[in-house]
Amino acid sequence: MNHHRSDAVIVRGLDVRLPPGERPYAEALPAVRGLDLTVPSGQVTVMVGANGAGKSTTLRAITGAHPFSAGSIEVLGTALGPARVPPPQGVASVPGLSAHPRRWTPRHVARLRQDALPGFDTARFEELLTAFRVPHGQELRRLSQGQATQLGLAAALAQDPQLLLLDEPFAPLDPLARTELVDVLRDFMTGEERTLLLATHDLDGIERFADHLVVLARGADVLSGDVESLRDEFLLCELERSETVDPTDQALVGAVTTGTGTRALIAVDDAVGLPRIASLRRPDVHEIVTHLLRAARHEAEPPRRTAR
Repeated sequence: MNHHRSDAVIVRGLDVRLPPGERPYAEALPAVRGLDLTVPSGQVTVMVGANGAGKSTTLRAITGAHPFSAGSIEVLGTALGPARVPPPQGVASVPGLSAHPRRWTPRHVARLRQDALPGFDTARFEELLTAFRVPHGQELRRLSQGQATQLGLAAALAQDPQLLLLDEPFAPLDPLARTELVDVLRDFMTGEERTLLLATHDLDGIERFADHLVVLARGADVLSGDVESLRDEFLLCELERSETVDPTDQALVGAVTTGTGTRALIAVDDAVGLPRIASLRRPDVHEIVTHLLRAARHEAEPPRRTAR
């Protein structure tokens, strides 16, 4: 398969196994299995899936923070080895703050970043802290979970990265803070050849922000493609309550039966010849993801679908 050379991240056949924790003689647990992932340069790619789908593990492998047992990862044109290695220059992710002394303030964090990272923009960091309403002189131990996340985001954005990786950035934020974060990320993406890879299970507002979508289930990708292409690929159908639905019908993706009938996702090409349909319309991103994940939950091996 040929890849556009402007792809910011290319992952092929990735296997990642997690340590067994307190079971020293147990086998490592497979967290990512044969994953293929392409992150187009200059776009917002959103990676979604239920808890435990492998989103965080994948991001950690891409940043070089977690070793992988098979496959390949290329980031900004640099191939990463399977062992823990630092990411190439131009990559930023939200740094963990737990390793810092709890009596430190955001100003201490800024000094550390300025010494360690060439090009770290302290003025931009402070500007973002003000925008996020994070007190510059507040001790880290006194920050809320949402403020700690915003501090980490400010530190990452102040690096002016070419590729920004975010793991569940919306989870600890209130609705206003989420909206403000999306605005900041939109501003980040106005820069030349900036790329954002965002992992989340929170689909609110993603449709208006994402260019490219990747759906993970049990460590494997079940769907990927351009958001608009995916929306053109599927229809959401509701069959009348009187219709008998074969639960093994592979044309109906993630079918769910309620008191009003059966609702399912279906490929446009498969919609011809369905029994009586109560409604048929274009799905939104939330509906596509929900039905695909429901289908994957009931199958031994999640079927992979790629937009044409």
